[in-house]
Amino acid sequence: MSKPVVLAAAAAAAAYYLYKNKKEDEPEEVVRVSHAEALEKTTAALKAVGWDDEGARVQASIMVSSEACGNNQGLVKMFKPELMAPAPGAGKPVVERETASSAVIKGNQSPGMLALTKAVDLACAKAKGGVASVGVYDTSTSSGQLAFYGARAAEKGRIVIITANSPEFVAAKAGAKASFGTNPLCFACPVEGRSPFVFDMSTAAIALFGVLTCKAKGQPLPPQSAYDANGNWTRKVEDIHIGGGGGAIANFGGHKGTGLALMVELLCAALAGGAVLGQDVKKTAKNWGHHVIAIDPDAMADGFAGRAASIIKTVAASHADGVRLPGDSSNAIAAKNKSAGAIPVPKRIWDVITATAAKA
Repeated sequence: MSKPVVLAAAAAAAAYYLYKNKKEDEPEEVVRVSHAEALEKTTAALKAVGWDDEGARVQASIMVSSEACGNNQGLVKMFKPELMAPAPGAGKPVVERETASSAVIKGNQSPGMLALTKAVDLACAKAKGGVASVGVYDTSTSSGQLAFYGARAAEKGRIVIITANSPEFVAAKAGAKASFGTNPLCFACPVEGRSPFVFDMSTAAIALFGVLTCKAKGQPLPPQSAYDANGNWTRKVEDIHIGGGGGAIANFGGHKGTGLALMVELLCAALAGGAVLGQDVKKTAKNWGHHVIAIDPDAMADGFAGRAASIIKTVAASHADGVRLPGDSSNAIAAKNKSAGAIPVPKRIWDVITATAAKA
């Protein structure tokens, strides 16, 4: 990609989609790999490109989990393993300031996956008996699928709200300069009798990986998901920044989407310490921000998980055909793969992982 802002993981994904596009007349070959083997080989591959045991294991677990539920931010990141190597001079994320119920973690240019995992675990621990807030700044890349971290917190018995900002790809309205990132947010909570409820959404009309997929495959963007430089709707990737144009991705839901994106920006930049609009150029600052709010439901109510189950069950049954709820699709894919005892992985990606792992 020509712009310095593009994440290493996104660049790896783009390279893979470009490869697929060139081979579009050939059916994609898939191999089925057990979760344990996928984790073992991916961990080894990450160690081969320079990560220590902990850094490799944490990132591998996140990517394999994403792959298992069909998310597009999974093992595709390993198509170009060298792009997943530690950033020059990067250190480990460390707690920079701390109180009994809050903390700020400096990423020291580590990947968002490592810093946000540390932040979620710390927030969950600090929230025992109440509420905790943990911010993250100075990470070199995005954290990937926020649902992973939401489920991680909910499985610890916490309600959690996680937000992440990113470089300027998204316009606040038609004709405006790009100011927001795709700025995802995630809400998750424990639910009695089932897996946690996890709602993970981008505040943009299309996620960055979706744009990269369209670009690599030569496909148009979805309708009303982007503006050209004049503020008109466009479906051409080349009209927006990622494709070399002067336009931008649209936000989600008009002024309400702008409000949500702005909320994410305030929490992750003004509060947590990520790159600040008007003071920094996010595209070059390499200072991604994240924020985590964790709540111990037992401190506020008895039987929260049971009440949550009642609410979710009632909404799901409110139509004769059922209502699709956030997380249903990914949960179904994950359950199917778990039942089969294997995760389907594109052979081309798996071959790269195993070849790299052999060098560890």
